[in-house]
Amino acid sequence: MIVMDGDGSDSSYKDTHRSLELSKRHVIEDAIHLDSKNSQLVQMADLVAWSANAFIDQHSKNRFAQEWYPSYLSERDPSRFPREI
Repeated sequence: MIVMDGDGSDSSYKDTHRSLELSKRHVIEDAIHLDSKNSQLVQMADLVAWSANAFIDQHSKNRFAQEWYPSYLSERDPSRFPREI
């Protein structure tokens, strides 16, 4: 199951998922969209993703958060650091 921040108005995720051959799909349902202002779990996922990005894409505007991932999240990550995709 994939839960995403948003209101579902962007159909590109659903369209892309449904365009895959059934034999190549690894997710059995379209993503579920939830507005993060209504879900603390989505807010937490957003913060983790943003922290990983701040560590990978280091620049002056996110300098204050560049060490959040290694300081607070890496011990819970089997790889210990985020990986660029």
